[in-house]
Amino acid sequence: MTTTTGFAQTRDGSSIWYRIDRPNAPVDPTRPPVVLISGLGADETIWEPALESLDGSTIVRLHNRGIGHSADIPSPAWTTRDAAADVAAVLDAAALPRAAVYGHSLGGRIAQWVAADFPDRVTRLVLGATTTGDVHGFPRPEAATRAFEAGNPVAALELIFSPSYLAAHPEAAATTESRATSPEQGALQLAMSTAHDAWEALPRIRARTLVVHGVDDGVTDVRNASVLRDHIADADLLLLAGARHAYFCERPDANAIIAAFLAG
Repeated sequence: MTTTTGFAQTRDGSSIWYRIDRPNAPVDPTRPPVVLISGLGADETIWEPALESLDGSTIVRLHNRGIGHSADIPSPAWTTRDAAADVAAVLDAAALPRAAVYGHSLGGRIAQWVAADFPDRVTRLVLGATTTGDVHGFPRPEAATRAFEAGNPVAALELIFSPSYLAAHPEAAATTESRATSPEQGALQLAMSTAHDAWEALPRIRARTLVVHGVDDGVTDVRNASVLRDHIADADLLLLAGARHAYFCERPDANAIIAAFLAG
């Protein structure tokens, strides 16, 4: 893979960091680039377990606001819809008119708005372990809210990973550590995620959509997956028995299904 990094300039003059990994072999023109949007407090490294399944595709990852090298969230009024405009700015900077979009958790909330507000730019859409919002969906379990508000990655571990995965991967604790640039920015990300409401936008999504969720997810109620599937035209549902929030870390079979879907 050939890797390049850069900064996209947004409509408010801020900078969003992104990374592009391109295959060394000629890119298959029938395979669209894939944009991966990370979840709460996560940077681009969260996606490492899923990258092998996407071999052969151009892969774009970014730091959401308040994470890593990107600009801070400017105010408590910042929304997932605003964050979607940042993703569009990354597509512009990367000279990619269209791409498949895959968002996980908070990234899935943002991805809903990318597909709704920029329908001509999204070839396929994957919404992983996410929700349309608490108003029309099911809120985050109290145990997850307490863990996130306390900034306690250890408390979140068993909500995110299955017991068998944790037993085999003691290094998984590092995965749940927030990459927010400050506790204040982490709190603003959490508030943005909690306030998300894309219900009215879902009918505007035209991209073929796959909703993916671990049945034992301790962070996002699995019932949200059916709500999304039922309110997005031409959407499919993939439920993963025994999997929790970070299903892509421990389910290569799911990663292969998702990669085939994104490739069309």
